[in-house]
Amino acid sequence: MADIEGLWKITEINAMDMNFRQTWKSVADLDSDPDVSVMQKVMAKALYLFRKDGTFLQLMRKEFDEDGEFEKYNDDLVIGKTGGWKEEDGKMFIAGEENGEPEWSEIVPSGDGLEIFGFFRISRAD
Repeated sequence: MADIEGLWKITEINAMDMNFRQTWKSVADLDSDPDVSVMQKVMAKALYLFRKDGTFLQLMRKEFDEDGEFEKYNDDLVIGKTGGWKEEDGKMFIAGEENGEPEWSEIVPSGDGLEIFGFFRISRAD
């Protein structure tokens, strides 16, 4: 399994169009696609910082935080979400949240990167 620690960017998103069909699209193609919602376009610009302590930060562009309700990470980014990751039996998992409880899903190798939550394909941003 890949070393996950460090900064990762989203390269593809399993985007849902206005007819609720899902298709893998590159982040570069999303902005020009009128069938993809603005929220998905914003989410595709997130970064993930996986830390050694088993936590991750989902970092969003500060423009995402119009109301100033998110914790500032740096001059360009805010912390959209904090979560966890772990390795068990040679596999890696990431925690989403379902009804206030962590829900673990497998992190799957995908090309030169990883697929997380079955929704994002990520690659190293470093």
